[in-house]
Amino acid sequence: MSNRDNQPFQFACPQCEQRITFTIGDEKGDLEGATDILDFEWPFTEENPFVDLHLDFPVYFGKYVKGMTTFFRVINEIGQDAFSHLAFRLEVLNKLHPLKKELESVITQYKKGDIKNFAKVCKKIPGVNLKTKKRQDVFAALYTATSIMSSPFTIHEQNEELAKGFPQLYIYLHSKHHDKTIDFIDEIIKSRFLTNLHHDCLTLYPKIVQMDLPLRPAFFYDYVDEKNYTAVPARVSTDHFDSCNNYYKDLAEVFSRQLTLLAGLNNLLKRGDYNEFETSLKMTRKNEVRKELSSLNKFADVDLGSKIQFIDDCFYSIETKAIDNRLRNGIAHYKYEYNESTQIITYYPTKEGMDREKGEDISFMEFLRKTLLLFREVHNLNHLIKATLYYSVLILKKDV
Repeated sequence: MSNRDNQPFQFACPQCEQRITFTIGDEKGDLEGATDILDFEWPFTEENPFVDLHLDFPVYFGKYVKGMTTFFRVINEIGQDAFSHLAFRLEVLNKLHPLKKELESVITQYKKGDIKNFAKVCKKIPGVNLKTKKRQDVFAALYTATSIMSSPFTIHEQNEELAKGFPQLYIYLHSKHHDKTIDFIDEIIKSRFLTNLHHDCLTLYPKIVQMDLPLRPAFFYDYVDEKNYTAVPARVSTDHFDSCNNYYKDLAEVFSRQLTLLAGLNNLLKRGDYNEFETSLKMTRKNEVRKELSSLNKFADVDLGSKIQFIDDCFYSIETKAIDNRLRNGIAHYKYEYNESTQIITYYPTKEGMDREKGEDISFMEFLRKTLLLFREVHNLNHLIKATLYYSVLILKKDV
């Protein structure tokens, strides 16, 4: 059993595909889609299908094995120390659950520019304090809130490294390519690219908290060698695919736009001009000029799948496992099918006219893992947005 106060479970009957739901920790706890066998007699005889369930961990498909609970299996697979760390993260997640309303409101009030109500909401979130109404202090309170929301989903050591490293990048650029760096900041402020990107990125944080149920079991794979587990079918014990696919699309869209900021800074670092891409990348195999690399503004319209290859020797290492443009294309255009009993997503990433023949399969568990990894990439580059905001306000005295 999970330690979460409210535990809604959902799965589909492997025989008739009927969706079955019930909730532990709720007074009603209504069972829907099935009938409770009140006179059930031990032991389990497999007369009815066996479905293992656990909110916190991935559970395996297969036959019933006496005494082999998911809890004991997980401890056996990752060890006691790793399990203790995983349990700590899950408990942090449990504490976020009651604060959902406040965490969403703090982002809403910031985006509205309502600092008075922003300050009121900050007081309701433990650890968040707005010292003054100065822009840098508003940023500090805001990013304390996003840090609280993201903490169980991300890697602490990585957050710490990026929070220190990205400001150093701006210190170097300010000294080495002073004028062009200021031109870059002026461009992304004047066009409202920085503000729009920041707001869209912030919108994703309350949503990740709201998705705590389906994403919980994806934490498990932080403690194992994932390539040894990709062939092992694993079940998610709550929620269904349709409630999660929109979030993956949103993450991919914001990450694609974050890459424009990343590309501009990489161009400054490598060539001293945010519009100047690597010369060898500007020509196609047919020796034609790529118009999309003529400026950063043109690059912004390039699709996610192509953007990464045009950022040469990047100072930030992109986690390519998180980026699946074929999956994103399939679900973005509603070209997918979902089998709820097996939890297999079949998506169709290519253009086939009216046909759907060239499908690719991914388990719901794998999809959630990719979602978690992509959120981490978005969060990592939000550290870059934060450094950009502080540089603009504190060093350049810009109004952002």
